[in-house]
Amino acid sequence: MKLGDFKIIQQSRGREVLQRAIRHERLAHAFLLVGPEGSGKEALALAMAQTLLCAKRSGSAPPPIADLFGGPAMEPVRDWACGECSSCKRVAEVAHPDLHVVLPRPASASEQDRLEVLQSLAAQPFNRLHSWENPFILIDDVRELKKNFSVSSYEGRGAAALILEAQRLKAESANALLKILEEPPADKYFILTAASEDSVLPTIISRCQSIAVSPLPAAEISEFLQQHHQLPAARADFAAMIANGNLRRALELLAEEIETLRQQAVEYLRMAFKFNKPVEQVEFLNRLTQDYDRRELQQLLQFCLLWIRDAYVLKASNVAEQKIINADFRQALLELVKNLPHFDFDGVLEEIEYAIHCLERYVQPWLVLMVLLQRIQQLAKLLR
Repeated sequence: MKLGDFKIIQQSRGREVLQRAIRHERLAHAFLLVGPEGSGKEALALAMAQTLLCAKRSGSAPPPIADLFGGPAMEPVRDWACGECSSCKRVAEVAHPDLHVVLPRPASASEQDRLEVLQSLAAQPFNRLHSWENPFILIDDVRELKKNFSVSSYEGRGAAALILEAQRLKAESANALLKILEEPPADKYFILTAASEDSVLPTIISRCQSIAVSPLPAAEISEFLQQHHQLPAARADFAAMIANGNLRRALELLAEEIETLRQQAVEYLRMAFKFNKPVEQVEFLNRLTQDYDRRELQQLLQFCLLWIRDAYVLKASNVAEQKIINADFRQALLELVKNLPHFDFDGVLEEIEYAIHCLERYVQPWLVLMVLLQRIQQLAKLLR
């Protein structure tokens, strides 16, 4: 499938900005796509590079007067990649000689490791491999880019550099990149991605045209999963809601045993109501922390959030058929609302969100889960 066929890219702000710049012949030499993880900014960056290097776009021109006299018609000026020419296909495969990709990696990473990440970007532009923990963009890679940009492009249509996760530029790497951005070579374009503007040097931001890439609405993620991964609507809706605007996370969920984890989340909440069985609670938490890592436990608590929110919706609406995410747990949720009329939903939601924050901050998982159980017990008995 052509990158431009993805609805997420078709409707993106980045596409709109680039098209307008091409139409008015006011093309910036550097763009900075800023957005959270899973917003699709790397796929958009690749699609923009495809447009800049498209053979049909750069070689097109308005129909000449000769057409009025039977001359061969020429295509109108394009403002987006055709997706069909050899150049577009090679960019999509991350195999174009005038496309240069700079990404964070450890200095010890082999060329084969780097190629595997680039191949994953081509195969899964919305969910490429993240092979290393806490990597940085190395100055050697920026110097190599400067060397490549100092010579003429291979195919004469200019060159494009994708600089992924620009927030991971080390100080020396950022300064080296800044020197290129200050005096950009002709027909050479930069497309940077970053999680936020705050994480990028202001001097770099000032030399780029910034484009905000927003978190994706759940409806768009669900539609993407149904169209491109043949997921049933109910499961796609559920994964989209859990992903919270992060398409990458939604795609990861497809490969995980989320149903087992969701059942464990329900069991965890039930354990909070076993007020007089501390030994059973301790044994349960021991099993949880042995069987699941920190990220999986965060997901378990996310499931707890959804479960409590569904119960809150049912209580607030007084409509038994109100649409909820955990529709298959409707009866259990109704029982919770019925049996705990003074349950402090707001308080419990806040406690779960705080527990997730603690797990993100590397607080001991067993301690986080035990304290949360006790807080839920207290809030469940409130005013009883």
